[in-house]
Amino acid sequence: MSGRSLSVVVIYNTVEPGGDVVVQGVDGAVEAHDAIIALGHRATLLRVDEGVRPFVEALERLQPDVVFNLCEAFGEVSAGEFGIAALLDLLRIPYTGSGALALAIALNKPLAKALFVARGIPTPGFTVCESMPKEMPTLKFPWMLKLAGEDASLGITTDNVVFDNASAIRRLQQLFEEFRAPVLVEEFVDGREFTVPLLDGRPLLVEEIEFDVEPRIVSFRGKWDEGSAEYAGTRPVFAPQIDDGPRHEMLRLAVDVAEVIGLVDYARVDFRMDGAGRLFVLEGNPNPDISPGAGYRRALDTVGISYSQFIATLLDKAAGRATGRSNT
Repeated sequence: MSGRSLSVVVIYNTVEPGGDVVVQGVDGAVEAHDAIIALGHRATLLRVDEGVRPFVEALERLQPDVVFNLCEAFGEVSAGEFGIAALLDLLRIPYTGSGALALAIALNKPLAKALFVARGIPTPGFTVCESMPKEMPTLKFPWMLKLAGEDASLGITTDNVVFDNASAIRRLQQLFEEFRAPVLVEEFVDGREFTVPLLDGRPLLVEEIEFDVEPRIVSFRGKWDEGSAEYAGTRPVFAPQIDDGPRHEMLRLAVDVAEVIGLVDYARVDFRMDGAGRLFVLEGNPNPDISPGAGYRRALDTVGISYSQFIATLLDKAAGRATGRSNT
């Protein structure tokens, strides 16, 4: 790490899609703020929920060398994540994590999957429903239904795995009524689930998500509701029993996915493996949750990278990017 003391602004949001106010954003920002100061830098917390003009005025007043970007939404809209990054590009302020284009591509699941197909990266068959279809897709059942432009498992319940047209129609209607947004219809790979975290373009390990619940998916409650059966029945395993062949293949594919989407600094790539041992990429996730207890943070602990080292790496990468260039 360079000896120069940086002026760093830690940006974060507290309002999530749907209008929910979450404390994780505050806690994670405070932790990053304190770690940055402990590294010998100056740090200021800045919440983006107050509006674009106050946000820009604060940045102009603070004149940061680097923005530590923990923003995951803006104005209850997930797309605000890449909008904030694009604004930082326009302001010529370097920031941590992936750039606006990569954030936008990753959030647009059908586009990302189309890029996987073009690159020869295996991914489950899929289509997109903008509204209730007049004719149902011809994909092979079972299907997994996901909001096409959301992350963090928003909208995913155990009912999102559907086994016939009747259950698919019922759940699609519910999703359209609740979210009024396109739905990705994907062939469900009923098998094991893995994830590969990356740091600075390098895969750290292969992690398996094990389930004691059916269907075996990471639902919204399984990810966020600590008191739910889904949460208790969804657990990470950082030394999974897996042959070297598929392990190395996942590590290779994770790098390919990062290159296709344009992920930089830190990211996560999710996989499913079917009963025949075939691997399928589900999605690439830029700027994953780094709060204590999150999967990415536990992966860092497993490979012996401290939170302080991680923060220092991100700051070095951001400070090294030429001002006025996007994070690509």
